[in-house]
Amino acid sequence: MRAETIEHRQVVRQAWPPRVLTTAGAAAFIVAAAWYGLAANGVTAAAAPSPAAGGTPGAALHAYYRWFATTLPQERLYTALAMAGFLCLGWAVTAARDWLGADRPLTRIGAALAGFGAALWITANLLTLGGHRAVGLMATHANPVQTVSSIAFTIDTSTEAVELGAFLLTGAGLLALAAASAGTSRPRATATGAGLRRADQVWPYLTVLTAVMLVVTGVSETAASGTLSQWALIVSGAVLLPAWLIVTGQLTTVAGRAA
Repeated sequence: MRAETIEHRQVVRQAWPPRVLTTAGAAAFIVAAAWYGLAANGVTAAAAPSPAAGGTPGAALHAYYRWFATTLPQERLYTALAMAGFLCLGWAVTAARDWLGADRPLTRIGAALAGFGAALWITANLLTLGGHRAVGLMATHANPVQTVSSIAFTIDTSTEAVELGAFLLTGAGLLALAAASAGTSRPRATATGAGLRRADQVWPYLTVLTAVMLVVTGVSETAASGTLSQWALIVSGAVLLPAWLIVTGQLTTVAGRAA
């Protein structure tokens, strides 16, 4: 029995990710969200052109997609940073699963849903980047602008639907982890300072809040609510996801050392 306990604790210790990984993921989310907000509001990129008075719809579309092509280099960079953040999120939910008890069905389901949601978000945005590159190339060459517009519309609506699924799955997974933490016998940070004890108490509420905001983000994107979607992305990416990663990284690292 003693040997089995020691073996289990060694496995748990090896499963914890280094705290630097969750911190890096938080930093990636913050920079990506801030950069996205600046670009979307015309700070680091030119604002979208307004239709010229008396101009034709075709001329307005030409101007818009020529401008759109100039925004793509920045889009690739801040999207790549967000992908790195979601990779770290997938790692962190695995650590949270082990911390809460990998033998419990609810923690396994929650971690699987959140991890798959993170992977789905990355997939959707890889498709978006590829589609936008194609639209940018078509817009800067001799192609019918109506065709370019139709392709861009198809790409965006399709990938937004996949992103909605990603946000819903990730949110559902985090909610399951929060529910699993209620009354669990997870290793608590009782002897490591008041700060970590408070983090341990706050973690379930932070997890629920992050999950709800991810759902709001996905729904607002699909509903084409521009302002709400933009702010939901910024709040999720610059505040809640980084906070969740940092707190989860601290708690799981301390618990892993104590195991």
